[in-house]
This record gives sequence, C-alpha cells and structure tokens, in this order.
Amino acid sequence: MAGLDRRRFLQLSAAGAAGTAISQILGEGIARAAEIPANRATGSIKDVEHVVIFMQENRAFDHYFGTLKGVRGFSDPHPAVLPSGKDAFHQANATREVTPFHPAAPGLGMQFMEDLDHSWKLTHEAFNDGKYDKWLPEKTDATMAFYGRQDIPFHFALADAFTVCDQYHCSVLGPTDPNRYFMFAGGDDPDRKGGGPDLWNDEKGYWWSTYPEELEKAGVSWKVYQDIGEGLDPAHYEGWTGDPYIGNYGDNSLLYFKQYQDAKPGSPLYEKARTGTTAKAGDDLFRVLREDVNAGKLPQVSYVVAPEAYSEHSNWPPNFGAWYAANVLDILTSNPEVWSKTAVLFMYDENDGFFDHIVPPHPNTPQIPGASTVSTAGEWYDGTPTFYGSKDVPGHFGLASGCR
Repeated sequence: MAGLDRRRFLQLSAAGAAGTAISQILGEGIARAAEIPANRATGSIKDVEHVVIFMQENRAFDHYFGTLKGVRGFSDPHPAVLPSGKDAFHQANATREVTPFHPAAPGLGMQFMEDLDHSWKLTHEAFNDGKYDKWLPEKTDATMAFYGRQDIPFHFALADAFTVCDQYHCSVLGPTDPNRYFMFAGGDDPDRKGGGPDLWNDEKGYWWSTYPEELEKAGVSWKVYQDIGEGLDPAHYEGWTGDPYIGNYGDNSLLYFKQYQDAKPGSPLYEKARTGTTAKAGDDLFRVLREDVNAGKLPQVSYVVAPEAYSEHSNWPPNFGAWYAANVLDILTSNPEVWSKTAVLFMYDENDGFFDHIVPPHPNTPQIPGASTVSTAGEWYDGTPTFYGSKDVPGHFGLASGCR
C-alpha cells in the first residue's frame, strides 16, 4: 500500500482530505485481494490453510451498512413490527419518534461520535424481552445515527468485494469483554464452571477452556498479533494505555484468564498470547506480521488486536480503523501464495448502543409461563450474583445482540 503511512494518513486527516485518500489508496489492497486466485487444490474447506480473525469495536450493522445494496438494511421489505404497530425503524420515547438518520457533519468518517450506553442492563431493557421498542429511552436519539458510503468508503468497498454477513449477531446484549469471550473462548461461562459469567467487563481472572488451548492440543498453530503498550500484565492493564496509538486497548481477552496470567516465558500460552511488539520503543506490529507472511510463517489461526485509536470504538473515527485494516490486508496480499490460502474474518464485538433493526435470535424468556418447554440451560442469566459477586438484571446469552 504505497504512499499512506500513519504520519501521512494523520496529516491528510487533519487537512480534511482523508476520505479521498482512503478511497483511492486504501482501496488498492482490496483490488489486489480480489484479483489473486483462491487456492482450489481440493475444492473443499481444506484449501483454507490460514484463518485471520480481526475483531474491532462497537459498531452495529445498520449503523455502518444500512444503506448498502443487496443486504437486509434500511430497504428490508419485512422488518419486525413493534407493539405500536409500526415497523422497527420507527423507534420512539414518550415525546417523539426517531427513524434512522445521517448526521449532518462534514467528513463524518473522520469524526468522533458519541459513545452510547452498552451495558448489560440497559441493552436488555432496550431489547425489552424481544419487543425491541426501547432503543430511544435507553440509548438516546443518537442510537439511530448511521454512516453512508461517502463516509466510510473503505468499509463499503470491502463489503462490495467480499462476503458480507447481514445476519451476523454478536453474542451478548452487553459490553466488550463478554462478547470477546465468545470469540476467544466459545462463551461467557453461563454454567459458572470457570469463574463466570462476566456481565460488566469485570476482568477478574477466569479459568474455563479457551479456543487457543484447544488449538494447541490439536497441533494447530496460532498467535495473537498485538502491541504490548506498557505491558500485558494486570499491573499495566493488559495492554491498555493512556496513549491510544499503542497497546491493544485491553482487547486481548485471553489475558483475563488465569491460565494465561500464570503462564511462564517459553510456554505456548505465554509466547503466543502474552508477547507482542513495543511501539513506544519504535517497534511495529505490521513489521512482524509482514515478516511472518513473507517467510511463510503465518500461523494457521491468527488474532489481530488493534490499539484503541484504530479499534473503531465510537469515540474514534471509523476511518482510523480503515487505515489499520487496510494495512493488514495489504500485508496479507503481499504474498499471493499465502493470501490464496487465507480466510479473513473481519467483525465487531458489540454494537455500542447503536440501533439495528433485526431482532436477533434469542431463547424464550423463562419468566413467561407457557412460552416454551425447551430448556434454556446455558442460555440464561437468572439475576443472581456471579462468582465474583456482580449482579444484574436477568437476561439471555447466546446468538443474540442488537449488533449484526
């Protein structure tokens, strides 16, 4: 990706010219990625030899892609119907009704947007046992704001070129960590066998089994690509620092598990999850990733964790994240042999409180007698204190959230 390093990108951002630069320069990697023929040696899933998982922060499907053609966005002909009789796009509070709107701000893709409440409690209250009609009272009018192609051209170009999943739902009606536990460890421990569940980003130290441990047992190579910030131990907030351009924003949730905290240097869990680059000393995550790709050492499973400024969290511009994602894509496509055998999963952990019109799949509410005889074991939090003493309103786990 020639001509747009971080310094130049920030200069263009300050000058208000980043939108053009992103669409013209960052799009080069997408074009190259689409041009490289896929490995079809067997014509099966075995042709995929590398999986790269890049989970970003706090965006909803409609919030980004509601205007994208060919998906279930704002043109959905069969939206859910609210108790009011209107469709789900017509959210209301006691005094007014608000439908999805595009904020009238120049250079919206480079603007900081309001960080909305995305707690377990208020998100379940917005969900309202599936009635789906309390977004405005619990999330404010800003929940209905969305971006368009002109604001986030890289994201739209990526969606145009590759598969976009318009029925993707994050896993918990709540904050970052519980959702990332589903990605890293297959769930949030609803059965309370490993110190969970975590409803509040408690980060206390858990011990249920994680996916990388299972990969290790199966002989599948893996690695977390991250910057260490000031350090990856609890004393240094597991990589979350006061400098948003370094570290991992605390988003490597493996570091909140005891087996990783107790891992010793030289062990697989330590070397693959508790090491990283040191940007404050001039090191570069992209350099390490590029070296691995060029040397044919890209693991079979890779996790990429961005610093705060590039995480797309709503208090950072989405196009900062576009720059970061474009660099990752540029590196992966720099070796056509590797890229032809690689699947990249680009996703978001939760919705930050931004509206999405699709009511997600969810188990029946136990408090409704006769609603179902199907067991909700492992899918429901009953409101009692968790292992570490946290307590919140009852609600469901699983394939459910207001984010797709």
